[in-house]
Amino acid sequence: MRTALEEDLAWRLDELRHLRNELLGRREPDDWPASALRAILVMQYAHLEGFARNAFSLYVSAINSRSLQSDEVHPQLAASSLIAEFDALRLGNVPEQESESGRLSRRARQQVEFIEKMRDAYRSPVNIDADAAVSMEMNFGSDVLRRTLYRLAIPDDKVDKSYYSSLEFVRNARNDIAHGSRKERIAAGLFEAHRKKCENFMNDLARLITSAVREEWFRVVEAAS
Repeated sequence: MRTALEEDLAWRLDELRHLRNELLGRREPDDWPASALRAILVMQYAHLEGFARNAFSLYVSAINSRSLQSDEVHPQLAASSLIAEFDALRLGNVPEQESESGRLSRRARQQVEFIEKMRDAYRSPVNIDADAAVSMEMNFGSDVLRRTLYRLAIPDDKVDKSYYSSLEFVRNARNDIAHGSRKERIAAGLFEAHRKKCENFMNDLARLITSAVREEWFRVVEAAS
């Protein structure tokens, strides 16, 4: 686990470092071009989202490999194994021109189907779909991180709160660049502060996931009698 995370992190950080060297070179910070900073921020967002998705997906794979029953894991994980069912119940599949009576009977059938799937899930080992549980929705920031931590039963106090503002800065900058509303130059000090924070976040996330697997944070610890 640790090796896989370190290898994934290493090539991402190397690529970001190479891009900074190519675009900024030996220029003084006051001379960094706005276009170069935007390009680096877009790439940084891509690697933040990609690394986080991969790290959390590895954690999901580790949980699935244990073949644990629902009552052996935290309830967030049992719920995460049913995300597709929750979405189907919430969104439904409404046929066009369905009558009111048809809509009511369809809803009743879906509720029964949901209960049947829950019963099946309770009798079977927990199996979480990483794509659903670790969905970044192309918008990885503080809220998506908090949701992912909660879904995977990782206490949010395990992540330094100082990282959240930097994740939001990079996410918002990426969105603004994509929408054409971020054309002005970003202050070099602000850029560097958030860049370093985000790279530290990725390093700490690798350590966090390694600890979570090693110490099996996903298991429910029975209170001593």
